[in-house]
Amino acid sequence: MMRTTTAIAVLALGLTELACIVPPGDVGELTDTDGSTAGSSDDSSAGASAEDTSGGGPPPSACGPEGPSCDEDVDHDCVGQDEDDAPYVYDPEQSDIDGDGIADVMDLCPTVPGLADDTADADGDGIGNGCDPCRRSAAGYNLDAVNPMGYMRVRNIATVADADGDGIGDACDNCVQVPNCEAYGPGMPWQPGDPIADGDPTLCQGDADADMVGDACAGMQGAGAAGPVGLGPDDDFDQDGLVNVIDACSRLPLTDAIACTGDGDCPEGRKCETAAGLCDHLDRDADGVGDLCDSCPTVENPMQVADGAMQEGDDVDGDFVGNACESSPACELRASPRRIAFYPVAVEGQCCTVAYRGDGSILDPDGLPVTQDCEAPDEGVSCRSLPLTVALAPGMVLLPPGCDAALSAAGLTVETHLPLTPDDVGGVEQLWAMSCQLPPLDQDFDGLADPCDLCPHAFDPENLPYIDAEGTLWPDAGKYCNGEYAPHNCG
Repeated sequence: MMRTTTAIAVLALGLTELACIVPPGDVGELTDTDGSTAGSSDDSSAGASAEDTSGGGPPPSACGPEGPSCDEDVDHDCVGQDEDDAPYVYDPEQSDIDGDGIADVMDLCPTVPGLADDTADADGDGIGNGCDPCRRSAAGYNLDAVNPMGYMRVRNIATVADADGDGIGDACDNCVQVPNCEAYGPGMPWQPGDPIADGDPTLCQGDADADMVGDACAGMQGAGAAGPVGLGPDDDFDQDGLVNVIDACSRLPLTDAIACTGDGDCPEGRKCETAAGLCDHLDRDADGVGDLCDSCPTVENPMQVADGAMQEGDDVDGDFVGNACESSPACELRASPRRIAFYPVAVEGQCCTVAYRGDGSILDPDGLPVTQDCEAPDEGVSCRSLPLTVALAPGMVLLPPGCDAALSAAGLTVETHLPLTPDDVGGVEQLWAMSCQLPPLDQDFDGLADPCDLCPHAFDPENLPYIDAEGTLWPDAGKYCNGEYAPHNCG
């Protein structure tokens, strides 16, 4: 589904939105075995690796004479640490929509002030609990006694879609089309930050027989549905005209009903379900899981909807980024979810923008520019090559699939397609209708998402650990942000 709006933002929020980042010095100030501080200014050899004692260290700041020095600007956004509302996340715009002191680039719930909403994320999908209509972990919705088929289990799909407006998102709602949580519904839709009695079955999501189908809709069949509301293969849980067993997103309703008699009647990437006479959800990787509910929409990973442990094994860290789409094998056990943002144009939930700021905008720890066209003889001499995994990842250098056409149709380019603010769309309520996803944060573009990168601000595709002057290995600290490469040694 392509989504556009005519609202164009006048304020860019930056291209790294909504993330919770552990600072690179989180392991504490490293010391050598004699107790002195590794990399301290009075010990020029401290911090050098056992096999490399040559010079180096990060290049000086590129912010100009009026900007902060390199040791005062760890995230390289030219905003000094003391003034930076996101000191470890690149954020030159310093936007804070809800004014709570938590920068939008770090705020998991950017329109609702409050620390708990900003940081708590029970299901690990990158959307803070206060803004997430599926605010519980997936295990909090699935009942072992029911044991539904894998494709009918609630998963932590990162979407705020809520067809009935009752404050329980489609991905976890036991009545997708019938409001059944307090008085919320089409006439009074829940909005992020509103109080809600989720978890109290007397007020919300009543299910007397505990079959994972709400009492308010059990057995109902609406106009155009292919079967009654239920979890069986021939039921139509989301009432969108496709029975569960063939529905590529069985808990997310189709947003457009396109009649078909064969695949040729459907847009590219959408299969005609001839028995229903409808085009199924877009599924670009043809793994049977629609892009909107796919933890890895560009690489086949059908096991994500398999039964039992096979489903869990497809996304070990539970961040709704399938193992096949993790930025590196090192990230399979470290949660690095996609990030929520607000843009006028999106395709299948993916924001039509890119994170990469252009060749030369990133320098390696020794000051060499990172480029896409660094030839082999020049590698490590005059330039560094942008990793292929970064170059090909949707939303990093290349636009997500379908976005070129979508931006063109909207009369926009990547450069003119700016993030939205509440003022652009008439308020916070309308802003959430324009939410979409960005790739997991990889600020140094080295192919390692920040949570699994030993030095998230230092380009190092090898992710080398730090070895101090005494030869001690620090496995949780990176070579290129400690010792001689520590920020305080950058000048």
